[in-house]
Order: sequence, then C-alpha cells, then structure tokens
Amino acid sequence: MKMKIYCFLALYLFSFGGFQVFGQTKNAALDAFLKAEGLKHAAVSFMAVDLSTGKAVAYNENMALTSGSTMKIVTTATALELWGEDFCYRTPLFYDGFIQDSELIGNLYIEGVGDPSLGSEFIGIPKENFLKEWMSALQNIGIKKISGDVIVLDQLFGYEGVSHKWLLEDIGNYYAPGIYGISVFDNMYRLYMQSFRPGTETSILYTEPVMSEINFTNDLKAGTSNSDYSVIFGTPFSYERRVHGTIPPNRASFAVRGDMPDPGLFLAQYFTSYLQTNGISVTGEASTYRISSKSPIDKKNLTATYSADLASIAKVTNVRSNNHYAEHLYQKLKLIDNVDIPNYWQRKGVDSSGLFMFDGSGISPANALSAKFLTDLLCYMNTKEGRTGAFYKSLPIAGKEGTVTSFLKSTPLSGKVHVKSGSITNVQSYAGYIEKATKRYAFAILVNNYIGTRADLRREIEKLLVGLP
Repeated sequence: MKMKIYCFLALYLFSFGGFQVFGQTKNAALDAFLKAEGLKHAAVSFMAVDLSTGKAVAYNENMALTSGSTMKIVTTATALELWGEDFCYRTPLFYDGFIQDSELIGNLYIEGVGDPSLGSEFIGIPKENFLKEWMSALQNIGIKKISGDVIVLDQLFGYEGVSHKWLLEDIGNYYAPGIYGISVFDNMYRLYMQSFRPGTETSILYTEPVMSEINFTNDLKAGTSNSDYSVIFGTPFSYERRVHGTIPPNRASFAVRGDMPDPGLFLAQYFTSYLQTNGISVTGEASTYRISSKSPIDKKNLTATYSADLASIAKVTNVRSNNHYAEHLYQKLKLIDNVDIPNYWQRKGVDSSGLFMFDGSGISPANALSAKFLTDLLCYMNTKEGRTGAFYKSLPIAGKEGTVTSFLKSTPLSGKVHVKSGSITNVQSYAGYIEKATKRYAFAILVNNYIGTRADLRREIEKLLVGLP
C-alpha cells in the first residue's frame, strides 16, 4: 500500500473526545523501515500521532492484524473507564446453619467474584494473608469445629475455562490458565524438575504448592542451552498433564510453571487443611458448586477479602503482560457487566471497526487490531487522564521494566516510552506513548509474518521510533 500524503489541517480528519488527528506526513524512518529485508512477506500496520498538533505518520493504519498482548491495552482501558481506578473486588466468606458450643453445624462458603489477585504473588502481599483473615473471622466467633463442608462457589464465569479461540498447544500452561469464578495463587503451580546431560530424560521432584492429584506424563528432556522450552499440556478439570520440550541441562532443580486444573477445588482443600492445621477441625468435605451444587440456605456473613485496587491490577496486567489478570477483567466485562467492548468504544467516538476481540489477553491468533484503532484509543485515554492517570502509569517503561526491559534500552528513547508489547508466533506489536524532546506521540505498530529473528525486527522498530520527527 502506497503511503498517502495529505495537507496539514485538511482532508483526513478524525475527531473524538476533543482530540483531532489532522493529516499524514512523510517520514524517512518509516520509508527505511518498510524497505527492511525481513518485511518482504510481512503485513504492517503503523500510526504515530503528535499529541499537540494532531499530525500523523502512518502506513496501512486501517489494516487489522493479529495483535498479541497489545490487546491488554483495550482490556485495561475499558475496565478503568467503566469501574474506575479505585475499584476493588470483594470475596466474601459466610456460612449457613447455626453455631452451638463452638461448633458450626452447617457449611462454610467462599464466594468467587472473579478476583484474579487472591493470594497472587504479584501484588506484594504475603500470599496466605487472606487465609489468616478467614481463620481469624471463625476464631472471633468461637468456632473450633465445622460439622459440614467447605464449599467454594466457583460458578460465576461458568466452566468453559478457556477460550475456544485459543490454540490447543497453549492450554495447560501458566500463560493460558483456565478462568473461573474463583482464582487462588494465580491459578498456577510450579513443577520442579531435575535435569542431567543434554538429550537425556529429566526427573520430576515435586510441585509447589502440592498438587498430589495430578498425574504427569514426563516427556521433558535436558536441552543444549540455558533456555526454557518446556510446555505443560492439559485440559480444564483434568488431572492428566503432559510435560514436554526441553529445559537447561545439569540442573539440580528447575521450575516449570503450569495451570491448576481446578482452582476452586484446590482452594477448598487448601483452606480445609489450613483450618485443621491451626486447630479448627472439619468433618465434612472440601468441595465446589460445580461438584456439589450446594448453595447456602440462610447465609450469615463472616468477613470479606478486598483485592488490590484496579490501578494496581491494571499495572500488573500490562507491566508483566499477565494473561491471568487480563482474562479475569475480560470475563467480568463480558459476562457480568454485559459490555460489548467494540460497541462501547464506538459510542465513545473511537472507530472500533478495526477491532476483532476474542479474549482479553491477546493469546488467540484470531484477535486483530488496527494501528489506527489502538492509536485512537491511546489518544482518547490521553485526553481523559494525560500522564497522571492509572492507565498511563500501567504501561511499562521501555528500557526499564516488564516485558520491554530491553526494548529501546540502547537508544535515546530509553526510559522515555510507556509502551505495551505483544508477541506470539509470527507476531510482534508495540503501542503506547513516546516522550521525545518537546513532543509527545501516541503510536502503534503491528507486524505479522516477518522473516528473520524477532531481535532483528525489534531493532528495525527501534530505528523507526527513534526516527520520528
């Protein structure tokens, strides 16, 4: 597609939220980028807008391409717009029945509300704090024995768990976790392995936390490098897991991360064991709504655990590119709040015809975005909150943190770009804000099917961004 040239303040006009984009200009860095050998068979969508003048540099800006994790920009921006940065999840603990002589004759219930951060290792709170709160609530009313079940109400999002648009090869890995009404410890376990010389079989040591029900088929080998190419495959609610690929050789202990098959049941069992270890006996079963179909008849509240605020959750989502967090936000938006996300942004004045959204994290290769949609969304969020709001602060700083620690690190833009990256097979994308001398840009670039290494492509993108006027 030949790049079009328009007169400033003329022909090409897009307006929303008080911001206007006025016309495209030529750029030598863009011309050089498009001539890169690795782009011979690639599809590219690019747009950068000067936030003070509205001038744009663009190429194929309306072309929707597979996005990878830049989809998280859409998810977090939508959640922050609708719920506000101070929003917190509230996970309640309650019981039914009655208390007699320090004995609860009835069931104890944990209600899943879709909080992705319950016991999460990424929030900065000791992971078992919520368990201590729950146990204290029982002790405060004198309960020493529970003659009933511990039941997790896990039905909020249903039991499909994973998107039908995800690839089979991803399911069961920590980065493609099942999403249900309850989450605990990031719905993740670590499988510790021992490796020997390259090409030989590895040995399973243990899991943390303990996942004794899982049966692992171990096809994992010791590789020839220090890179981790391991994969754990398994479907929702199945305790059959296959481990394959390679891990670094000659390691006494090496952790491979996997997805909990049934987080609700795990939490019920874990809390039951926690209570018994701390002097509160439980005579009933650890169960979930999916298994028992039990609901409280006359519930009585004990306590509730509040999550970190949405500003913190959004920051973890974008800085760490946390799929688990992103999918929980997406499920609440879609299933509980009934938000049609493309239609929502269309009503806000952002043309969403270039948005094809099948999950909240960008795992699915069926997702697609255009650079224009992403840039327009970034311009909208800049108009709403500038550099002081939770959305801007949620984007990692290039050369400094998260998944963009090495991006732009050796360039004049290191530390001056707040940007979300996205990468899946044959896809590399970036979108965010550039602080360059006296100018600020909102930009997005998506590249599909580049020939060569990802490192080569990243260097070409760095040169393009550094070369913006």
